[in-house]
Amino acid sequence: MIETQLTVKSEQGLHGRPADLFVRTANQFDSDLTIRNVTSSSHAVNAKSILRVLSLGVYRGHVIHVMADGVDEGKAIQAITRLVRSNFRHQVKTRS
Repeated sequence: MIETQLTVKSEQGLHGRPADLFVRTANQFDSDLTIRNVTSSSHAVNAKSILRVLSLGVYRGHVIHVMADGVDEGKAIQAITRLVRSNFRHQVKTRS
């Protein structure tokens, strides 16, 4: 299991396009991924579900806690970290 905390700097937070990119990135991996809004003390939800991610109410400046558990957990955390730190400018690659 690998986990990280990241600050969301996107103007939209994790709503709209950033949330879509986040979930599409999470779905590229076989590992289980969860996300929690640390700023609002939310519970952890499935990071592969757009509705669950949107339900967290993550706004600009909020801190999120992301946890990956599985065979490709390291790659999953790296990809999510890169996406959030790039302010959701990182291109999501689809599986072949």
